[in-house]
Amino acid sequence: MKAWKSLSKIRQDAIVGALLVITFFVYSLFASDSVLDFMSRTVIMMLFASALNIILGFGGLRPLGMATYFGMGSYVYVIMCVRGGLDRTLAIVAAIVISMAISLFINVICLRANDDLTFAFVSMGINTLLYTMVFKIQYVGSDTGLTGNVRLPFASSPSGNFYLCFFVCVICIVLIYLFFHSPFATVLKGSRDNLERLTFIGMNTMHVRLCACMVSSFFVTIAGILYAMRNMGAFPVMFSTNTSTEGLVMCLIGGMYSFFGPILGAVIVTFISTQLSILTNYYQFVLGAIIVLCVLFLQGGLLRDKVTKELNEPAKKGAVKK
Repeated sequence: MKAWKSLSKIRQDAIVGALLVITFFVYSLFASDSVLDFMSRTVIMMLFASALNIILGFGGLRPLGMATYFGMGSYVYVIMCVRGGLDRTLAIVAAIVISMAISLFINVICLRANDDLTFAFVSMGINTLLYTMVFKIQYVGSDTGLTGNVRLPFASSPSGNFYLCFFVCVICIVLIYLFFHSPFATVLKGSRDNLERLTFIGMNTMHVRLCACMVSSFFVTIAGILYAMRNMGAFPVMFSTNTSTEGLVMCLIGGMYSFFGPILGAVIVTFISTQLSILTNYYQFVLGAIIVLCVLFLQGGLLRDKVTKELNEPAKKGAVKK
């Protein structure tokens, strides 16, 4: 235990992350196709929650419309493959480029007032608008979605698709971790804790938040493309505000101020919504109860880093000193 505490935070995180990766990989070697399908969704939701947490836990914004970029990546990729007949690799590149161009436009609109409340509801409004469009327009499949063989040739089987999703998500989550430990992330946390102070020292806080939103949108787009490959198509639910809410719940339950919090939350929420729902029709009651308990007794989530714990317990420390 002393040896573990003597390690730096980065080394501790590296060990925990390596153990998680090895555990998932070894378990997948003996899993059935149905289990691999569940694991594929789990790792994609891990990436989605981790990317969303860039602007939620570390940026201080409330992304109520993050499903916009999740659905954008899915639909643009599937349209390029099914309607455009593009090569899968070119379709991935085109989907990322188009989605990022659209996300830049949307994020500029959402951040125009540089206000948390405005950002939350404008992003949710745009998300709802796009959801209604894809639900009604026949060209993109309307309410039945758009399906087709959109998996990469070497990942057409359930096991191949899982390993593609797994390794891409691991690489992306590692990049997100490096982003969290960059100097820019320190400035981003400053905009979360004290926006006025950053403004007074001459920092353009809107540009800081815009860069964070673009980074988050990039990884959410990749998650959307992987989800389209898993489901062999794109469906309106990928644009639904329920998807955005699900990502927020993952961060809330796991701990939005901890790097591994959204990852843990993604595992819990995905298990409840996919596996527990098979056993009972009241699975949403279980999820709702967990949310209520976290809000009342674990505001920092199940996982909290040392800094978060110290910030949440100043009164207790003062009482002890007296």
